[in-house]
Amino acid sequence: MRISVLGAIAACLLALGACSREDEGGILPKQRPTTVVEPETRVDAVPQEEPAVARSQWRAVSDQARAVTGNLRVSLEGPRGGPVVFAFANGITVHAQPYDVTPADSRSGVGGQSFAAVLGGDPRVDAYLYRVNRENLTPQRQPEGGLCGATPARHLAVSEFVDSSGRWVFKIAAFRGAARPGSGDNPELCAAYAYTAQ
Repeated sequence: MRISVLGAIAACLLALGACSREDEGGILPKQRPTTVVEPETRVDAVPQEEPAVARSQWRAVSDQARAVTGNLRVSLEGPRGGPVVFAFANGITVHAQPYDVTPADSRSGVGGQSFAAVLGGDPRVDAYLYRVNRENLTPQRQPEGGLCGATPARHLAVSEFVDSSGRWVFKIAAFRGAARPGSGDNPELCAAYAYTAQ
């Protein structure tokens, strides 16, 4: 009697399993029930970093950077969120305070261009905006001036990211005007500089 009850239970379980497979229409595990017709629109994010946090040594790669600044060392003056020091090999040192982070595809205020266009960077990353507290020049550098020549730089826009060739790059745009970049007014771009990780 007990064997026949167990046999009946086993038969019921097999019948239920067969019914559920028939309801699935013969679909195998992990097989999609319908054809996917939507395009894949996700794009891998571009690796990027906050300046002066992960890397500090940069080699000048653009003609403007080689001629005016030379190689670059970037460091935090204190804790994150505080002033950042941009020390250039050719005798320019800039102490700057971060005040905003904005997508690089947003308007910079320079002739309708985005920050990415001004920096020569990637529109998918962020631009970090700085107010220049002071720009120091070594005595031998005084006649040539700093990032904006004879006029002191007032603001910087900076991006640190991996470019299409897989290298970490560091882009700086210097502004001499009183208007803040991205404010809608002309911040008076004076130069853009490009570096790659050493």
